[in-house]
Amino acid sequence: MMAESLKMNRLQAKCSILNSPVLKFSALKCSAFHFSVFIKGIFLLSIISLATTAAAETEFGGHVKLFYTYSDFPTDSVFAETANPYREALGNLRLKAQAKQGNWDGQLHYVLNGLYSSDLSNCYLRGGISTRGCRELASDQAQLFDLSGIISESDDYVLYQHIDRLVVAYTTEKLVTRVGRQAISWGNGVVYNPLDLFNPFPPDAIDTEYKRGDDMLYLQGLFDSGSDLQGLYIPRRDPLSGDVSSEQSAVAGKFHWLNAGHEADLLLARNYGDIILGAAYTGEWRENVIATSLSVTQTDSGNVWSAEANYNYSTIIYDKNLTGFIEFFYNGFGLSGDRHSMKDVVDDPALFSRLIRGELFTIGRYYLSTGVVLEATPLLNLNPILFVNLSDSSALLQFIGSYSLSQNFDLLAGFNLPVGKAGTEYGGLETDSGQGKLLAPADTLFARLAWYF
Repeated sequence: MMAESLKMNRLQAKCSILNSPVLKFSALKCSAFHFSVFIKGIFLLSIISLATTAAAETEFGGHVKLFYTYSDFPTDSVFAETANPYREALGNLRLKAQAKQGNWDGQLHYVLNGLYSSDLSNCYLRGGISTRGCRELASDQAQLFDLSGIISESDDYVLYQHIDRLVVAYTTEKLVTRVGRQAISWGNGVVYNPLDLFNPFPPDAIDTEYKRGDDMLYLQGLFDSGSDLQGLYIPRRDPLSGDVSSEQSAVAGKFHWLNAGHEADLLLARNYGDIILGAAYTGEWRENVIATSLSVTQTDSGNVWSAEANYNYSTIIYDKNLTGFIEFFYNGFGLSGDRHSMKDVVDDPALFSRLIRGELFTIGRYYLSTGVVLEATPLLNLNPILFVNLSDSSALLQFIGSYSLSQNFDLLAGFNLPVGKAGTEYGGLETDSGQGKLLAPADTLFARLAWYF
C-alpha cells in the first residue's frame, strides 16, 4: 500500500474481509519522501524573504494537536473481530512560516503526524465506504509534486510527514495570483456541499481547521463592486502511469456576484473528466441567512443533479447565545431505495469513484441535517448535530463540546452515535461474506487537545 512502508499485500489481505476493492486504490500509495523537493520548498521560501528588502515581514507559528478515539463496533460489524474495541491516538504537528513584502508573499506549512492504533488496518477501514479515516495519511502520489513520506512504521504505528502549504502569491488591488500547494473552498453548504469539489470535509468531520492542500494555479480578479472572478488549474497524475493526465486534473472558474446583501455564484469546472455546472445563492430572510447550491455533472451515463439548501439562524435563550442551522441535501449520485449492500455501491462506478476519491461521503439520495452551537459559558460551547438519511431512515447523532483552557490551549470532546437497521447507511451495509456481517459504523468517543503557538 505504501512503498517501503505499509506494503500493498498486507493491506489487500486486510481488505479482503469486505470482498470488494474498496481500499485497493492506488491513490493512497505512498512513495518515499522526496527530501530534495522539501529542500526546494525551503529554498523557495527563503528566496521570497531574501529577494525583498530587510523590512520584509516574516511570521512563524503552528500548533500541536493530540487526538484520541475509542470506537466500539457492533458484533455484526465486519470490523468487530479485529477492533474490539478500536483505539487510536494521533499526534499532529504543524509548523508555519510566512514572508510578506509589498505585493509578494509566500507560505510554507510542514506537517508531522504520528499515529498509534490498536489495529492499524482500521486507519483505512474505520472510515467506512468513503475511507475518510485514512485521508490524512494519503500520499501525494496523485499530486504534481510528491512532498510526503513515511518516516517510520510498524504494525501498530506510523510516523508520516508532508508539506501541506507551499505557495507564492502576488496581490494587487485588482488581481490575486497564487502558485503552489494551497486549498480552496467553494459553495454554500454547512455540512453537505455539492460545489466544494476539491478536498471537501466529510459532513461529520471533527477538525475542519485545515483542508489538505493541492498543487494549484489560482487567479482572482477583483471588481470595484465587491464581485470577483476566480479561476484555477490543479494538475494531477494518473495513479497507474504516474504522468500528469487531463482526465485526472481539474480546471475551474467561478464568478462571485455581490450586491446589497445578496451573493450569487456561477461555476464551470472540469474535474476527473466530468463537466460540472454550478450555481449558488446566499441572502437574508427575516434577519437570518438562507443559502442554496445547485450542480449538474455531465458524466458518461448522463447528467446528474445535486442540490443543497440551508437556513442559518441565531438567537438568545436564557441569556445564552445560540446559533443553528437546518440543511437539506439531494445527492444525485446516491442510491435509491431503503436497503443496500456493499455490492450496490461498488457496482455504481459514478458513486463509488467519488467515495474513493473523498469527493463524496454519502450513499443515499435525500439527507436532512440540523445542529446548534450553544455558548453555555464564554469558555464552553456545546454543539449537537443530527445527520439523517431520509431514504433509509438511518441517522448519526454527533455531540461536540469545546472548552477554552487558556488563550492558546483548548479541549474538544464528544461522541458519535449511529442508528439504523441492517442494510442502511448508519445501521450497516450488507456484505457478501455469507456470514451476515455488515459494514457498520461504530459508537465512538473522541477527544482533542490543541495548543497554538
